[in-house]
Order: sequence, then C-alpha cells, then structure tokens
Amino acid sequence: MFFHNLKSGRREQLEESTRDVAKTERLFTNLTLLRDNSTVTVRELAEYFHTTVRTIYRDMKEIDALGYQYITEGKHGYRLLQNPNSPIRYLSKEEWLALTVYPQMSQDMTVRDHSYHCAYRSGIEKMKDIIKERDSGDMTALRQELGNRIRFHDQAGDKDTNRVMPALFQSITENRVLEIEYYAIYRDEVSIRNIHPYYITPRSGHLYVVGYCATRNDYRIFRLNRIHAARVRNEKFTMEEGFNIDDYLSARWSIFADDEEETTFVVRFHEDIARYVKEFNFYADMELKTEENGSLLLTTTLQSTKEFIHWVRSFGLDTELLEPQYIREELHTSFKRQNERYKR
Repeated sequence: MFFHNLKSGRREQLEESTRDVAKTERLFTNLTLLRDNSTVTVRELAEYFHTTVRTIYRDMKEIDALGYQYITEGKHGYRLLQNPNSPIRYLSKEEWLALTVYPQMSQDMTVRDHSYHCAYRSGIEKMKDIIKERDSGDMTALRQELGNRIRFHDQAGDKDTNRVMPALFQSITENRVLEIEYYAIYRDEVSIRNIHPYYITPRSGHLYVVGYCATRNDYRIFRLNRIHAARVRNEKFTMEEGFNIDDYLSARWSIFADDEEETTFVVRFHEDIARYVKEFNFYADMELKTEENGSLLLTTTLQSTKEFIHWVRSFGLDTELLEPQYIREELHTSFKRQNERYKR
C-alpha cells in the first residue's frame, strides 16, 4: 500500500508538472501570436490551442500580470502594445496606479514619503525605457493608450485634453521641444509656442504645464485645456539646473502670480466655517490660528492678489479681510456698489 501511494503521488506530481509545462508553452505561443499578428480574437486563440474561451481569458489575465501591455479592440480582439522580446522593464500595477493618482496626491506635502512616490518615480523611469524602443508604431499606440488611461484632471469627457496628453507625455519623457497652439484667454487669441515642459501640476480642478517658453524666453504656465494642438519636435531641451518647482509656485495662491511684489494678507473666518477652511487644500504657505470664540485667523504672503481675493469673497459674510488696509477699503467700495445694484 505504501509503494502504491508513493507511485500515485509521483504520478500526480508528474501530471501537474506536465500541465504547468503545457500552460507555459501556451502562454509563450500566445505572446508569439499576438506579436506576429495585428489583432487576435479569443475564439481564434481557443481554436488554435484546442481549449476553451474561459481558459484563454485566464491566460490573458496572467499575461497582463506578467507586465505585457495589450488592449482589446472590440470584435477585432487583442492587440499587443509592446514587443515581448524587448528587454525593457514593464510597469507593475502599483506603478500604473501611482502614475494615475500621485500627481493629485502630491498636492499634500506629506505624501512625498509615501510608497506611491517611489512607485511614481520608478514608473516614470520605466516609461523612459519604453520610449527608447524603435518600433514607432507600437510606441504611438502606447502613448495614445497612456493619454486615455492616465487622467490627471477631474473634468470627465475632455477629449481635447486626451488628444494632447500623448504628445505631452512623449515630450517630457524624451526631453523634446513641444510645439503647441495655445489660446491666451486674456488676449482672446491663439498663438504658436515652442515650450519645454518641465512639470504637470493640478490646481483647483484644472491641469497646468509648467516649463520654459522658448517663444517668450521666460518661464510660463499653460492650462492644458487651452492647448488646442501639440506636436513633438526633433529638438532636445535640458531643464535649467536652477529651476525649482516648489520655489516657483511658493508665492501663488493657486497657480498664477500677477503681482510684482508680495503682499501679506490677514483674514478672519467665522466659527461656523472654520473647520471647512482647515480642510482646504492650501498650495501656498500660511499660518492658521484658532481664536477663543472659535473663529479662524489666516495669515499668508502672496503674489496672487486677484486669485486670493476671489477665494475670500466666495465665503460671503462668513469672512472678513483685516489686512492690508488698502485692499480692505477696495472691498468696502466694491460691496457698496454691489449693494446699490441689488437695491435697484
């Protein structure tokens, strides 16, 4: 009986090993078929391997887990985005997730030590390796896929932004000049700009590109949904060593700095809304002090008077600007005019 059980156990191990080998061979063959054909359907694969459709679905999940990127094109089936014979490092699920959510999370300074930060950086490095691949057809498809999948903004259905993203992503990863058609809303005109995109940053529900504008010979900020078209040029650029994104944005309430000099503001918020103000995602440095009656005192120094005053006024009668005095007087005059308007 002992020898019978031993032989039975060895036979089961052998059968299991054989199944594993068959599965491994099927996965490699599957990748070869995907590489050699533009698209392959589930039923075509099932017929080729003499197996079930459900087995093919499981195989494709394992192929995805191994890091081979592919997309499904409806009735045409699967299309591979990368060559399986390539020695590049593939993105992990954590890196895909980090590339998607980290730019939003990074508004909070505390997440810089988070594991997402490491995954984001490693994901970017791997994407640079992917960009180096020679198959331009595959890379065009991959960048288009990234433009659709990595959505930093929170405006659903912004198709124009999605069309710009692949070119912007390529420009950043390859350090190549980006030619854009940009709509300047304050001048109400579209102009052609050659820019060196350094960073992509979300602010107040919009996505902005921070970098150097070779057309204007200065650092500029571009709102992404105002870029009507984008084309990657052959010229390379190098990020200025002295440029620091944190310093550049430090005196801005949201994103723009319209003032030549900094101004210190002191604002009091009513106790009923103090807790909501504390939850606000502040971009600039500020001091918050809770007073004895529960009201909140905010002090900050900025070059963004228009943005800040617009934000303060959004709280209506629940807030009061204390300093500077000249802006307090301007608000007083403005409120008097508004009062007269509503009286009529």
